Amino acid sequence: MTPKPIAWKNLKHHKEIYLFVLPTLVLIGLFQYYPAASGIFHSFFRWNGADISEFVGFGNYLDLVQEKAFWQSFKVALIIGLWNIVKMIPALMVAVAIHRVVSTRMQFAYRILFVIPMVIPGLIVVLIWRSFFFESTAGYLNQFLNATGLLNVLSHIFPAVFSPDKNPVWLGDPRLILVACVVWGFPWVGSFAVLTHLAKLQNISKDVYEAADIDGIGWFSKFTRIELPLIMGSIYLLLVFVIIDTIKDAGMVLALAGFQGGPGGVVTVPALFMMRKAFLEQQMGYACAVGIILTLVVLALQKISTLVVGWPNLNRRLRMVLRVLVAGLGIFVFYGGMKWAGAALVAAVTPWGPIWVLVRDFVRARFMKKSPEAEAAPAAPATAFEAAHALRGAPMGSAGGALSRPSRFVPKKSWFRRSPTGQKVRKIGDGALRVAKHGWIWLVLAFAFLPLYLMVIVSFKTNIQFYNAPTAITKPFHPENWTYAWKSVTPTVANSIFVSTSATALTLLFAIGAAYFFARLKMPLSGFLWNALLILMMMPAIANLVPLFRLLADMNLLNTLTALILVGVAGGQVFAIFVLRNFIADIPQDLFEAADIDGASHWQQLRNVVIPLSGPILGTVGVMQFIHLWNEFVLPLIVMRDHSRLTVMVELLRMAGEYVKLWGPLMAGYALASIPIIILFVFSMKLFVKGLTEGAVKG
Repeated sequence: MTPKPIAWKNLKHHKEIYLFVLPTLVLIGLFQYYPAASGIFHSFFRWNGADISEFVGFGNYLDLVQEKAFWQSFKVALIIGLWNIVKMIPALMVAVAIHRVVSTRMQFAYRILFVIPMVIPGLIVVLIWRSFFFESTAGYLNQFLNATGLLNVLSHIFPAVFSPDKNPVWLGDPRLILVACVVWGFPWVGSFAVLTHLAKLQNISKDVYEAADIDGIGWFSKFTRIELPLIMGSIYLLLVFVIIDTIKDAGMVLALAGFQGGPGGVVTVPALFMMRKAFLEQQMGYACAVGIILTLVVLALQKISTLVVGWPNLNRRLRMVLRVLVAGLGIFVFYGGMKWAGAALVAAVTPWGPIWVLVRDFVRARFMKKSPEAEAAPAAPATAFEAAHALRGAPMGSAGGALSRPSRFVPKKSWFRRSPTGQKVRKIGDGALRVAKHGWIWLVLAFAFLPLYLMVIVSFKTNIQFYNAPTAITKPFHPENWTYAWKSVTPTVANSIFVSTSATALTLLFAIGAAYFFARLKMPLSGFLWNALLILMMMPAIANLVPLFRLLADMNLLNTLTALILVGVAGGQVFAIFVLRNFIADIPQDLFEAADIDGASHWQQLRNVVIPLSGPILGTVGVMQFIHLWNEFVLPLIVMRDHSRLTVMVELLRMAGEYVKLWGPLMAGYALASIPIIILFVFSMKLFVKGLTEGAVKG
């Protein structure tokens, strides 16, 4: 449905529709745009957030450019981001393995199993790694290194870091803490990435696979020549999102290394650098300048991602300009100290394809001779796969449409493949591939469910049982750990339930009205307001944390649950409106025309037409918003001071930081913090899985 344009002269007949978007405009204006404007303004002042304010112009920015710690924070973020790109490979491998499963029931079962780990809050997974895997004396990682002898190997390769007779202190050694920030979460398979790749893989035409089977193309060639080229779009998007999230996020580093960024601050990322300047050193104006720089960097990266995705559609001149600009940036970064990053940028924009063609043609012309008959003869397709694409006029790697006619370029099978021995070998190879495929999927699932398993079994142990057998089920069980955790965690769980439920309900209430406003009619100023919302999707929320904190203080909302609810509703509006607007736009226009004929107002159309049809999408958006609010801990950590008003994630972070830990009650507390999300997932599993696997990614 295309929104119907409304002229200014007809505005009086539809002016009530502006009331639908008014709550959204008030919320995002107050808690999003005002902090952003305040941050820009105060970035030109030496400001402590209260009574000291001195105009310094661009002084904060000049000091920022000259501070090595600031550039070091971007270097750390870039290192973690590049490793996060490498960590995308297992998710791609799992998605391809599930896609190759013949049974549709098994494919569906695997999808369900990979969604289940999403119910465990991300902070809890980080804290489990911090408590169990990185612990220096009885940590699982050190036990694995000692049991396999890898510690001796590492001590020979890196003698300055590892010692064969001393366990590594992963979170206390400045030489190892960055490695810990990379290693945590192994094997690094995120459910969202797996489902995203699966959605793209399922769009590949079966005809392409049939042509590949005719040619006898193996499993690896299918991946490199068919699947990988066709899902590069989603890979590029996920890649850019990973880098952007690494730069603008501080949650993982904060949970692993604290506000100081580990010993010596060696794992300080830009967002954590900003928070430390603001809330520990009281340099609010300086921190605002950091937030502005962080916003500009994120916007630039998102613009680059748009250009990368649309690269084939750009003209040659624009491509050349972009190559020169990025190459210049790479040279600047190279001479600025990050040589490998600069070299990677230059290599990324180098036109290797044309260079290879020039080299190949030069070698052929210089060292190879060809007969006139061979030069005149056209090259025939080598395989049925290439011939099928040539007959359709499609480029290699495309999967659209069916084959126009059977291929006449079927190669002859070798005598070995036609022999009984060759057929037996092929059957054995196919069986081995099936076993390896399912074995790889189950291995990754075992690692994905490991935090849940550890959380449950340790919750019934004493400290002595934990240190004697940390991974085994031991008796007697100690259910009193849950009683102790219940008394400690229940108040904060209640706070999180109240905040998440209230904010989710208000988000859906305001977002459905605003989405109707943008999808139903094209009102005056609606285009401007829509672009203003889209800009918020690109702005990192943490960059406005300092002026937002001062705004809440001026409104006397610090240390109140109301602050978390209002900020949560404002932050959730953009995503919810974007999704709901697309859904409402797909509702048949005939329903709205019939309602107009009956004289229904916009309020009646929203209540009687839109809301009854929007139940599934409202449920999906609501579940995602609830999970996001439940897992949030950076803002509550900054805003809340009273222990009785803490949210559960902040309480768990506080409990994990205690010097004397009771492992059983601690894990029981982790489990209690996960139970509301598990209950929500059980009741909305069918709806949520359907939304992720079918509607999350299209095209």
